Amino acid sequence: MKEFNENQKKAIEHHTGPMLVLAGPGSGKTTVITHRVKFLIEQCRVKPENILVITYTRAAADEMKNRFEELISYRQGVCFGTFHSVFFGILRNAYHYNTSNIISEKEKYECIKSIIQNNHFCYDSQDDFLKNVLSEVSCVKCEYGNRKRYHSKNMKDEDFAVIYHEYDKYLRNHNKLDFDDMLVFTYELFDERPDILKLWQDKFQYILIDEFQDINRIQYKIMKQLAGSRKNIFIVGDDDQSVYSFRGASPDIMKEFTRDYSEMEMVCLNTNYRCSHDIVTCANRIIRNNKNRFHKKIVSAFEGRNERIHVIPVDSQRQEHEDLTARIIDMGKKGIPFSQIAVLFRTNTEARALASKFAELGIPFKIKEAVPNVFTHFIALNIFDYIHIALGDRKRGRILSVINRPNRYISRDAFMKAEVDFDELREYYKDKQRIQNNINVFENDIKRIANLKPYTAVHYIRHACGYDDYIKEYADYRGVDVSDYMDILEEITDSAREFQSYDEWFEYIKGYGELLKEQIKQRGMIKDAVTLSTMHGAKGLEFSQVFVLNAVEGVTPHKKSLKENDIEEERRMFYVAVTRARYGLYIYTPAMMYGKSANVSRFVTEMIVDREILKEGNKIIHKRYGVGTITSVDDKRLCVLFDKMKTTKTLSIEYTMKNRLISAPK
Repeated sequence: MKEFNENQKKAIEHHTGPMLVLAGPGSGKTTVITHRVKFLIEQCRVKPENILVITYTRAAADEMKNRFEELISYRQGVCFGTFHSVFFGILRNAYHYNTSNIISEKEKYECIKSIIQNNHFCYDSQDDFLKNVLSEVSCVKCEYGNRKRYHSKNMKDEDFAVIYHEYDKYLRNHNKLDFDDMLVFTYELFDERPDILKLWQDKFQYILIDEFQDINRIQYKIMKQLAGSRKNIFIVGDDDQSVYSFRGASPDIMKEFTRDYSEMEMVCLNTNYRCSHDIVTCANRIIRNNKNRFHKKIVSAFEGRNERIHVIPVDSQRQEHEDLTARIIDMGKKGIPFSQIAVLFRTNTEARALASKFAELGIPFKIKEAVPNVFTHFIALNIFDYIHIALGDRKRGRILSVINRPNRYISRDAFMKAEVDFDELREYYKDKQRIQNNINVFENDIKRIANLKPYTAVHYIRHACGYDDYIKEYADYRGVDVSDYMDILEEITDSAREFQSYDEWFEYIKGYGELLKEQIKQRGMIKDAVTLSTMHGAKGLEFSQVFVLNAVEGVTPHKKSLKENDIEEERRMFYVAVTRARYGLYIYTPAMMYGKSANVSRFVTEMIVDREILKEGNKIIHKRYGVGTITSVDDKRLCVLFDKMKTTKTLSIEYTMKNRLISAPK
């Protein structure tokens, strides 16, 4: 045990009873879990088949199993699995389910789409919307709460209630279950059949759970059932990396564990073996601003190695991409493998322009998650339909798709032919002057669009034609925040900026779609490639060099994060991004986003500001003004009385710290 630090040893040598292991980034949690299993078997004489190790993905479970088997020289019977694989095994044993009973992703999507159509709901039925609806259904099931109290983020609450009920009815009628049912049915089985629960409690006498901060309510309930009176439950996680609230995860569940098992032991793995001293220092400064957390201070194992944190102000996203790609090309020339470089962003729409830039420059890259093609969204298709109509397309379906977006009060019944003639349309409404005027305005609009460049055309469609107003009305009808739709409109508008003709723009759009398809085909095949990932997708990974894009207010934290709990999760996400880097960390703060001014993220300010220095009464050194005493401080500025000048200056924290003009006196 000499190779382990004291806290790791304490966790590994824990025998019986509950234990909470707080495992900071890069603290060796996988090593601790595998060595504890080995310790239980070899030192405590626990039978391997009585040990259950749970983690979140099949890949993580397989890696854990392989790491463990490298430690031992004999065949073992420890169960390494995911929540779903273990629980489905329990249900298969009780109810004789097989894989044919599990509903496929395709069938789920078709089911929800059919429910929307059958109930005549006016929602687009594209995959991204259906995915969001299914995610909400999952969240309700995993909370194991009252669906009537749930407030949908994607539609009217009453419509969501109909979809939830009819989807559940479909599953029951077809003897199907989804992944969330595996959890709910297992909990209900154990609750109703104490004899079956006893069998599984006797089998799994020691339970180890990895990534506990990602657990949801129903998973925790089942784990408590399995642990039973033995209470041999060993959880490993980091509340500071809890970023999956949309799946029902919450750091509150870790707090609940401490209340449910008040006799538990707790140990903190607080040595980071991944990140340089500077990165760990900055990460600590960020995360300590959260209130809902276990207090801990992570230290770097590389106290002697200081790597500078680069906060890079740029004028625009275009300049951001140019600087970033130039640095990556230079790193490649210096022998840094592309596979050791990652570019992280808050939302997956941010990957569009960067992926195109990488392809243009020949930088090999892989996209961690499936990035939705913004150009296949119904909003983009509507914009394209306006343009194609302007270019002469008169197909009935094309015109029907936008004629009432915004509402021009023109009935589908007025379109009786496959090709639309505007004179015939006016004739149909010859007794209705207002609608005739709407037709005239529409026709004049498309004539103007025909002669515009793409960027100007999109602006014209949005504002002169009133498409933005339609989108606001549509969001209001659905009872959802319009900001997601506006983000998509801004992304489409920005994509058209550099093109001089529609042909050029459409050729780019076609090429981008092919690029995404190629990425899906080659996923896992390109070994030496830069990773492009959302902050969510990067969790659990590490790289030598990490670039964080668009560290500005409204992006990170996201503009929809208004409540304190939301801000704290956004902060945890930024903390995850920062701690993916071993040595090099580059954070970009564009002054403009989509043509609008942007402010540096509060998380960047927190990262570069040592709050222990910036307190009233403390002395600071300013390169221009000399030594001064802080008289007051808030989140953005501080007032300092400078000794020699005998005057008080108000300084911007962000500007002052970013330019390294303040330092703590020795």
